[in-house]
Amino acid sequence: MVLLTSLSFLAMVLFCLAMDKHQKQVLVQKMPKVATSLFRLLAWLVLFLTAYLSVTLFGWSIGPAFLFGALTMATLLLIMVLTYRAKIIPQLALASLLIAGVSVLSH
Repeated sequence: MVLLTSLSFLAMVLFCLAMDKHQKQVLVQKMPKVATSLFRLLAWLVLFLTAYLSVTLFGWSIGPAFLFGALTMATLLLIMVLTYRAKIIPQLALASLLIAGVSVLSH
């Protein structure tokens, strides 16, 4: 579940950075349009990877429920951080990537 939540958080951060409004909130300078498109593409790829891992690890009977639970927790965390401390989101995204890597290695 830690793997799914950390990958979901990473996907939501990438979706967040693909929006101009949130880019202004999170980043100091404006990103080029190519980077915005890349963020959106990477977010979809990470989201599909998360869905695939959820079904692979837990099966079709309970995997989608774990996926939506992880997405809910990750989105709630992102909303709270965006509201109060938006500038630390890039560091949290890197930390979530590190947590996902450690989680994969521990299995």
